[in-house]
Amino acid sequence: MKIKLMSVGGKKAKKENTRAWERTVEYYAPDMYDLLYCKDESDVINQMNKLHPEIVLILASAIGADMQKGIRIVKSIKKISPGTAVFVCLGMVDNEQEAIDCFSMCGAYKCYPAPVSMDGLFHDMYVALNLE
Repeated sequence: MKIKLMSVGGKKAKKENTRAWERTVEYYAPDMYDLLYCKDESDVINQMNKLHPEIVLILASAIGADMQKGIRIVKSIKKISPGTAVFVCLGMVDNEQEAIDCFSMCGAYKCYPAPVSMDGLFHDMYVALNLE
């Protein structure tokens, strides 16, 4: 059975972006993940209640400049599914360490400043699920 990996963006994912992400995931973790996509906070809550993914990746586009929005999303995910590993990709923030600390305190497994290392991200996902 594949691991459910849900990506959260700021809007509906474009087909070319989902195809690029699918190729990236297949490259780093062949035949390991079932990919899911959410476009906003309410979509996250609906999908979490239905699908309970093992991993959620919150993209910088979902948060924008509103860190509180990102924190609400993380808290909602952890409330619905405490065992879900939440990864946050930060965009440009004034104080990276403060942002990382805030997300960690509300339950994020790991935060990444831009640009995100795919090697690091996929390694951390393996570790989060005790697959290594």
